[in-house]
Amino acid sequence: MTSRENLTFKVRLSRRAEGYLRRTDRNTQKRIAAAIENMRQNPIRGLHIRPLEGRESEYRYYLGNLRIVYTVHPEERLIDITSIGPRGDIYK
Repeated sequence: MTSRENLTFKVRLSRRAEGYLRRTDRNTQKRIAAAIENMRQNPIRGLHIRPLEGRESEYRYYLGNLRIVYTVHPEERLIDITSIGPRGDIYK
């Protein structure tokens, strides 16, 4: 294991997020995979990352019309992705 791997976060997908990934097209899957890789490096700061108001340790990553909503557990170096979907549906 390299020292760079020690700095990245592990990612865990909820069933809801996994389901969305399975149903979406291959191009969108690749875009989401690239976004998740960016989040693994720094899940709290970034051009497309914003904290969710009123929710501690919860963030959203926006990717065009898609949103990835996740919780960060810094002590465990873990990102829990709770949902992935279109902007209009994600916060329901």
